[in-house]
Amino acid sequence: MEIIKSTPTEPKKCEYGDFELKPEDGWKVSQTFIDYDSKLLIVSVSLLDKSKWIKGYGGTIIPTKEYKIDLATLSILTPLEWQRYFSYDSVEIISEDKRYKLISKRVFEPERNSDGFTEELYDLNSGKLISSGSSIAFAKNKRENLLDSFLRSVKEKEDQKRILEAKPTLEQFYFEQINKLKDYDEILCYYDPESVFQLSYVGRKYILSSGGQLPSDYTQWKSIKFDFVKSYDSVDDFWSDFIRDEKWYVRFKYLNAHGRLSSKVLVLAKHIISFFNELRREHKFTYSEYDKINNWSNLVASEGFRKTELKQWCSNCFKEVYYNVRYPKYICSDCMSKDKFDSRGNLLEFSNVDITGGFRITYMDSEGSIIREDETEGYCECLIDNKLFFAKEAKFGGIVIQKKE
Repeated sequence: MEIIKSTPTEPKKCEYGDFELKPEDGWKVSQTFIDYDSKLLIVSVSLLDKSKWIKGYGGTIIPTKEYKIDLATLSILTPLEWQRYFSYDSVEIISEDKRYKLISKRVFEPERNSDGFTEELYDLNSGKLISSGSSIAFAKNKRENLLDSFLRSVKEKEDQKRILEAKPTLEQFYFEQINKLKDYDEILCYYDPESVFQLSYVGRKYILSSGGQLPSDYTQWKSIKFDFVKSYDSVDDFWSDFIRDEKWYVRFKYLNAHGRLSSKVLVLAKHIISFFNELRREHKFTYSEYDKINNWSNLVASEGFRKTELKQWCSNCFKEVYYNVRYPKYICSDCMSKDKFDSRGNLLEFSNVDITGGFRITYMDSEGSIIREDETEGYCECLIDNKLFFAKEAKFGGIVIQKKE
């Protein structure tokens, strides 16, 4: 890259001074900023020739170069020249509460022709390494080190926990919704192939009515005439009747058009969510049914109750795991770490291909020696504890293993 200085006959100007940045042929300036620590001008250029871009799983890597410029002299600095601006010694930082120690070091990374930071964060009470990592060093804004990031994360989790605990449980939320009901409120309108049903609150009773078959013309939905079917003293009574068909979530659909979906349906949140929690505990559903389960769960989704009320369990050891709507039968980290085998008895390991994702299957013999690796498949069946599972790339990176039906 060339820096063209301004002259009286050929004036040059950019946002950083009286000069112009001219990349090599085939390159373009992609980013410029003033480094927070050194006040050097950092210029990144990227390759224009798309045939030389590196295609990976989930994205494309564009080759880049980075330059460090001293604005006082308008010279492009070599590593030895810019290194005089910084210390490359290890630095220890102790948190104010004396609980954590950060060991940080600025390092030159020749493969990038730039600097980075390596960091290790320790718990001073146990002496154990909490976290380690590396990051780029040149930055426009003040860099957040690993200790700062960790403490911020701890604070955010504590804040989230306080917010979460301030929200009502499903049971508390249920009574809140009951107390909001007014006479003649429509709670839910739903249907199956034969009939349309309506649950309403009338005279402190829960009235179920039926209106015959759902009209095929949606413009006629509001004209449905309902006839009395049954009266219930409580939501519990209605729910006991409603779930006599254990596959009610497959049989029934709810109406969500022209005012047929009422906010009063949240009266049913406790019952619907608790029902599906139990299904997930016992894994009494199929993948094909789970879209219908999600549809009904979304019907009563609300910020008004704790999200931890949604439950899920490992499909292998049945230990409670974090609720994940996308992977209803995923296994816990302990089961993920167990030996995995193919049908021939080979050991299997699964990983992403690179930082952009992908799915790599590593086949090993009983001694752990690699037999072969495969990056062409997007899915692999495996045996864990003599039960059949399947592995694939997770939506946002990593690997997910779920029970095979």
